[in-house]
Amino acid sequence: MNLRDILERLADGRRQRRPMICAGVGSGVTAKGAVEGGADLLAVYNTAVYRIMGLPTALAFLPYDDANRLTFEVLPQVIAVAGSTPVLAGIGAHDPRVDLERVLMEVAGMRVAGVTNEPFIGIYSADLRAHLEAAGLGFGREVSLVRQAVIHDLLTLAWVFDSSQATAMVEAGAHLLGINLGLTTLGTNDPNRLDQAIQALQEIIKAARSVRRDVFTLIHGGPFSDPETVAAALRATGADGYVTGSTAETTPVRSGVADTIRRFRSGQAQPRRHAKNEE
Repeated sequence: MNLRDILERLADGRRQRRPMICAGVGSGVTAKGAVEGGADLLAVYNTAVYRIMGLPTALAFLPYDDANRLTFEVLPQVIAVAGSTPVLAGIGAHDPRVDLERVLMEVAGMRVAGVTNEPFIGIYSADLRAHLEAAGLGFGREVSLVRQAVIHDLLTLAWVFDSSQATAMVEAGAHLLGINLGLTTLGTNDPNRLDQAIQALQEIIKAARSVRRDVFTLIHGGPFSDPETVAAALRATGADGYVTGSTAETTPVRSGVADTIRRFRSGQAQPRRHAKNEE
Protein backbone atom coordinates (compact mmCIF):
# COMPACT_ATOMS: atom_id res chain seq x y z
CA MET A 1 0.00 0.00 0.00
CA ASN A 2 1.49 3.35 -1.03
CA LEU A 3 1.44 6.56 0.98
CA ARG A 4 -1.54 8.04 -0.88
CA ASP A 5 -3.65 4.93 -0.21
CA ILE A 6 -2.71 4.90 3.47
CA LEU A 7 -3.62 8.56 3.94
CA GLU A 8 -6.91 8.07 2.10
CA ARG A 9 -7.80 5.14 4.33
CA LEU A 10 -6.99 7.17 7.43
CA ALA A 11 -9.00 10.12 6.09
CA ASP A 12 -11.94 7.79 5.45
CA GLY A 13 -11.83 6.71 9.09
CA ARG A 14 -11.87 10.35 10.12
CA ARG A 15 -14.92 11.04 7.95
CA GLN A 16 -16.68 8.12 9.62
CA ARG A 17 -15.68 9.52 13.04
CA ARG A 18 -13.88 6.28 13.84
CA PRO A 19 -11.01 6.78 16.31
CA MET A 20 -7.65 5.93 14.78
CA ILE A 21 -5.58 3.46 16.79
CA CYS A 22 -1.85 3.18 16.33
CA ALA A 23 -0.55 0.22 18.33
CA GLY A 24 2.95 0.39 19.73
CA VAL A 25 4.32 -3.16 19.63
CA GLY A 26 7.57 -4.84 20.57
CA SER A 27 6.99 -8.36 19.25
CA GLY A 28 5.28 -10.33 16.54
CA VAL A 29 2.71 -11.83 18.88
CA THR A 30 1.50 -8.48 20.22
CA ALA A 31 1.51 -7.09 16.68
CA LYS A 32 -0.69 -9.99 15.58
CA GLY A 33 -3.11 -9.31 18.43
CA ALA A 34 -3.23 -5.62 17.51
CA VAL A 35 -4.02 -6.47 13.88
CA GLU A 36 -6.77 -8.87 14.94
CA GLY A 37 -8.19 -6.10 17.14
CA GLY A 38 -8.39 -3.73 14.17
CA ALA A 39 -5.42 -1.40 14.74
CA ASP A 40 -5.02 1.14 11.93
CA LEU A 41 -1.23 1.33 12.29
CA LEU A 42 1.58 -0.57 14.01
CA ALA A 43 4.66 1.17 15.40
CA VAL A 44 7.86 -0.63 16.43
CA TYR A 45 10.39 1.18 18.61
CA ASN A 46 12.95 0.57 21.33
CA THR A 47 10.74 1.22 24.36
CA ALA A 48 8.19 -1.33 23.10
CA VAL A 49 10.98 -3.90 22.70
CA TYR A 50 12.11 -3.24 26.27
CA ARG A 51 8.67 -3.60 27.79
CA ILE A 52 8.00 -6.89 25.99
CA MET A 53 11.20 -8.13 27.65
CA GLY A 54 9.56 -7.38 31.00
CA LEU A 55 11.66 -4.25 31.55
CA PRO A 56 10.29 -0.82 32.49
CA THR A 57 9.67 1.48 29.53
CA ALA A 58 11.67 4.22 31.24
CA LEU A 59 14.81 2.07 31.19
CA ALA A 60 14.90 2.34 27.40
CA PHE A 61 15.74 6.03 27.74
CA LEU A 62 19.11 5.18 29.31
CA PRO A 63 22.06 4.28 27.05
CA TYR A 64 22.13 0.49 27.46
CA ASP A 65 21.30 -0.47 23.88
CA ASP A 66 21.35 0.86 20.34
CA ALA A 67 17.73 2.01 19.90
CA ASN A 68 17.79 1.61 16.12
CA ARG A 69 19.28 -1.87 16.32
CA LEU A 70 16.47 -2.99 18.64
CA THR A 71 13.89 -1.65 16.20
CA PHE A 72 15.45 -3.32 13.16
CA GLU A 73 15.75 -6.65 14.98
CA VAL A 74 12.02 -6.78 15.74
CA LEU A 75 10.70 -5.23 12.52
CA PRO A 76 10.77 -8.48 10.46
CA GLN A 77 8.55 -10.37 12.90
CA VAL A 78 6.05 -7.50 12.98
CA ILE A 79 6.03 -7.09 9.20
CA ALA A 80 5.42 -10.84 8.86
CA VAL A 81 2.07 -10.62 10.70
CA ALA A 82 1.00 -7.08 9.77
CA GLY A 83 -0.83 -8.01 6.58
CA SER A 84 -2.28 -4.81 5.11
CA THR A 85 -1.73 -2.82 8.33
CA PRO A 86 0.97 -0.17 7.78
CA VAL A 87 4.08 -0.50 9.96
CA LEU A 88 6.13 2.43 11.29
CA ALA A 89 9.73 2.14 12.46
CA GLY A 90 10.95 4.15 15.45
CA ILE A 91 14.22 5.82 14.46
CA GLY A 92 16.62 7.52 16.85
CA ALA A 93 17.90 10.60 15.02
CA HIS A 94 20.25 12.16 17.55
CA ASP A 95 23.44 10.11 17.17
CA PRO A 96 25.71 12.10 14.81
CA ARG A 97 27.37 8.84 13.72
CA VAL A 98 24.07 7.70 12.15
CA ASP A 99 23.50 8.55 8.50
CA LEU A 100 19.75 9.29 8.48
CA GLU A 101 19.58 9.09 4.69
CA ARG A 102 21.00 5.56 4.76
CA VAL A 103 18.64 4.52 7.56
CA LEU A 104 15.62 5.81 5.65
CA MET A 105 16.71 3.93 2.54
CA GLU A 106 17.00 0.77 4.64
CA VAL A 107 13.52 1.34 6.08
CA ALA A 108 12.04 1.85 2.62
CA GLY A 109 13.57 -1.44 1.49
CA MET A 110 11.88 -3.44 4.26
CA ARG A 111 8.23 -2.90 3.25
CA VAL A 112 7.89 -0.45 6.12
CA ALA A 113 5.29 2.26 5.52
CA GLY A 114 7.02 4.99 7.46
CA VAL A 115 8.91 6.22 10.50
CA THR A 116 8.42 7.87 13.84
CA ASN A 117 10.91 9.92 15.85
CA GLU A 118 11.36 7.62 18.81
CA PRO A 119 13.38 7.85 20.97
CA PHE A 120 12.61 11.53 21.42
CA ILE A 121 14.33 14.29 23.33
CA GLY A 122 11.09 15.63 24.78
CA ILE A 123 10.96 12.94 27.47
CA TYR A 124 14.08 14.27 29.19
CA SER A 125 14.45 17.01 31.78
CA ALA A 126 14.91 20.60 30.66
CA ASP A 127 18.56 20.58 31.81
CA LEU A 128 19.50 17.50 29.78
CA ARG A 129 17.56 18.76 26.77
CA ALA A 130 19.46 22.05 26.94
CA HIS A 131 22.82 20.25 26.90
CA LEU A 132 21.83 18.17 23.85
CA GLU A 133 20.40 21.19 22.04
CA ALA A 134 23.62 23.13 22.69
CA ALA A 135 25.54 20.26 21.07
CA GLY A 136 23.28 20.36 18.01
CA LEU A 137 21.81 16.94 18.86
CA GLY A 138 18.34 17.96 19.94
CA PHE A 139 14.84 18.27 18.58
CA GLY A 140 16.08 19.74 15.30
CA ARG A 141 17.45 16.34 14.30
CA GLU A 142 14.02 14.81 14.87
CA VAL A 143 12.51 17.47 12.60
CA SER A 144 15.17 16.67 9.98
CA LEU A 145 14.28 12.97 10.18
CA VAL A 146 10.62 13.74 9.49
CA ARG A 147 11.42 16.19 6.71
CA GLN A 148 13.70 13.67 4.96
CA ALA A 149 11.15 10.87 5.41
CA VAL A 150 8.46 13.00 3.75
CA ILE A 151 10.78 13.50 0.77
CA HIS A 152 11.09 9.70 0.54
CA ASP A 153 7.28 9.35 0.49
CA LEU A 154 7.29 7.62 3.87
CA LEU A 155 4.41 8.01 6.31
CA THR A 156 5.49 10.07 9.32
CA LEU A 157 4.26 10.00 12.91
CA ALA A 158 5.93 12.92 14.67
CA TRP A 159 6.02 12.87 18.45
CA VAL A 160 5.67 16.29 20.09
CA PHE A 161 5.45 17.51 23.67
CA ASP A 162 4.33 21.12 23.30
CA SER A 163 2.86 23.63 20.85
CA SER A 164 6.18 24.85 19.46
CA GLN A 165 7.28 21.31 18.65
CA ALA A 166 3.89 20.60 17.06
CA THR A 167 4.18 23.66 14.84
CA ALA A 168 7.71 22.71 13.75
CA MET A 169 6.72 19.16 12.87
CA VAL A 170 3.65 20.19 10.88
CA GLU A 171 5.77 22.71 8.97
CA ALA A 172 8.22 19.87 8.22
CA GLY A 173 5.36 17.96 6.57
CA ALA A 174 4.45 15.41 9.26
CA HIS A 175 1.33 13.44 8.36
CA LEU A 176 0.43 12.48 11.93
CA LEU A 177 1.27 14.09 15.25
CA GLY A 178 1.65 11.98 18.37
CA ILE A 179 0.93 14.37 21.24
CA ASN A 180 2.85 12.96 24.16
CA LEU A 181 1.97 13.91 27.74
CA GLY A 182 4.79 11.87 29.24
CA LEU A 183 4.92 8.32 30.55
CA THR A 184 1.50 6.77 31.08
CA THR A 185 0.34 6.78 34.69
CA LEU A 186 -1.79 3.68 35.13
CA GLY A 187 -4.84 3.80 37.36
CA THR A 188 -4.92 7.59 37.68
CA ASN A 189 -8.38 9.13 37.26
CA ASP A 190 -7.94 12.36 39.23
CA PRO A 191 -10.46 14.76 37.60
CA ASN A 192 -8.16 17.77 38.07
CA ARG A 193 -5.27 16.02 36.39
CA LEU A 194 -7.48 14.83 33.54
CA ASP A 195 -8.79 18.37 32.99
CA GLN A 196 -5.26 19.79 32.92
CA ALA A 197 -4.16 17.12 30.45
CA ILE A 198 -7.12 17.80 28.18
CA GLN A 199 -6.37 21.52 28.26
CA ALA A 200 -2.75 20.82 27.27
CA LEU A 201 -3.95 18.65 24.38
CA GLN A 202 -6.34 21.34 23.18
CA GLU A 203 -3.57 23.95 23.08
CA ILE A 204 -1.20 21.70 21.12
CA ILE A 205 -3.89 20.60 18.66
CA LYS A 206 -4.91 24.22 18.09
CA ALA A 207 -1.30 25.16 17.33
CA ALA A 208 -0.87 22.24 14.94
CA ARG A 209 -4.08 22.89 13.03
CA SER A 210 -3.26 26.59 12.71
CA VAL A 211 -0.46 25.45 10.38
CA ARG A 212 -2.35 22.71 8.54
CA ARG A 213 -5.99 21.86 9.18
CA ASP A 214 -5.83 18.29 7.90
CA VAL A 215 -2.95 17.03 10.04
CA PHE A 216 -3.93 13.90 11.99
CA THR A 217 -3.59 14.25 15.76
CA LEU A 218 -3.15 11.29 18.10
CA ILE A 219 -2.85 11.37 21.88
CA HIS A 220 -0.70 9.34 24.24
CA GLY A 221 0.54 9.11 27.79
CA GLY A 222 -0.14 11.01 30.98
CA PRO A 223 -3.41 10.07 32.69
CA PHE A 224 -4.95 8.53 29.57
CA SER A 225 -4.54 4.89 30.48
CA ASP A 226 -7.83 3.19 29.65
CA PRO A 227 -10.54 3.30 26.96
CA GLU A 228 -12.81 5.51 29.08
CA THR A 229 -10.31 8.32 29.72
CA VAL A 230 -9.06 8.16 26.13
CA ALA A 231 -12.62 8.41 24.77
CA ALA A 232 -13.31 11.41 27.00
CA ALA A 233 -10.14 13.13 25.77
CA LEU A 234 -10.97 12.49 22.12
CA ARG A 235 -14.47 13.95 22.58
CA ALA A 236 -13.14 17.02 24.39
CA THR A 237 -10.27 17.80 22.04
CA GLY A 238 -11.35 16.60 18.61
CA ALA A 239 -8.16 14.57 18.30
CA ASP A 240 -8.26 11.80 15.70
CA GLY A 241 -7.11 8.89 17.82
CA TYR A 242 -4.78 7.27 20.29
CA VAL A 243 -1.36 5.61 20.29
CA THR A 244 -1.23 2.63 22.61
CA GLY A 245 1.83 1.64 24.56
CA SER A 246 1.93 -0.39 27.75
CA THR A 247 -1.85 0.07 27.92
CA ALA A 248 -2.34 -2.42 25.06
CA GLU A 249 0.81 -4.49 25.42
CA THR A 250 2.42 -4.94 28.85
CA THR A 251 -0.75 -4.51 30.91
CA PRO A 252 -3.08 -6.89 29.02
CA VAL A 253 -0.32 -9.46 28.41
CA ARG A 254 0.65 -9.66 32.08
CA SER A 255 -2.91 -9.64 33.39
CA GLY A 256 -4.10 -12.07 30.72
CA VAL A 257 -1.33 -14.60 31.37
CA ALA A 258 -1.70 -14.28 35.14
CA ASP A 259 -5.48 -14.76 34.95
CA THR A 260 -5.14 -17.82 32.70
CA ILE A 261 -2.60 -19.44 35.03
CA ARG A 262 -4.87 -18.81 38.03
CA ARG A 263 -7.79 -20.39 36.20
CA PHE A 264 -5.74 -23.47 35.34
CA ARG A 265 -4.62 -23.79 38.95
CA SER A 266 -8.10 -23.33 40.40
CA GLY A 267 -9.53 -25.92 38.02
CA GLN A 268 -6.72 -28.42 38.43
CA ALA A 269 -7.94 -31.94 39.04
CA GLN A 270 -6.80 -33.70 42.17
CA PRO A 271 -4.06 -36.23 41.56
CA ARG A 272 -5.58 -39.58 40.77
CA ARG A 273 -5.22 -42.19 43.47
CA HIS A 274 -4.32 -45.62 42.23
CA ALA A 275 -6.41 -48.42 43.73
CA LYS A 276 -4.51 -51.21 45.37
CA ASN A 277 -4.67 -54.49 43.57
CA GLU A 278 -6.80 -56.98 45.44
CA GLU A 279 -5.81 -60.56 45.29
